[in-house]
Amino acid sequence: MNPIILVLGVISAILAVNMLIAKNPITSAMSLLGILLMSAGIYAMIGEHFIATIQLVVYAGAIMVLFIFSIMLLNLSDSESELKRNPGIFAGAVALGLGLFGFIGYAINEHFLNHRNDVIPGQFTPDVINQLGGNSKVMAHSLFTQYYVSFEVITLALLVAVVGAVVLAKRKFD
Repeated sequence: MNPIILVLGVISAILAVNMLIAKNPITSAMSLLGILLMSAGIYAMIGEHFIATIQLVVYAGAIMVLFIFSIMLLNLSDSESELKRNPGIFAGAVALGLGLFGFIGYAINEHFLNHRNDVIPGQFTPDVINQLGGNSKVMAHSLFTQYYVSFEVITLALLVAVVGAVVLAKRKFD
């Protein structure tokens, strides 16, 4: 394994812990931004430059701006004090996080350690990708033909989240 990838992974893990334990939501958002940047670095190190670019432009750029905008609209001081009053919510969140961490560890173990030589050929082999004009054209074609319903559902979910944040923020200002 490349040592730079290992360093980026360790920094990502530290930022993930900071994101979970930070009391200020802006600090958590900045930690998430760092994780996204480290992930883009890992993608670039393994030769997936298109995914690294998309990671930077879409997630580190647009989605994080949306998160910061939502955090700024929602004054989280009331919910923060509610978490301090109810330690059961915090314990549940920690248990859920540990369960998720265990599941991710199990999935990584199953995928990378136990099935190293099990390569499942997909529909798009490197020859087919080259014939179709490259990765971005293949991905765009799949996104807008094969997975357009999922794409539209995600778009609708993001729109509902933005409208909900604006409605909640407007209610606090009125």
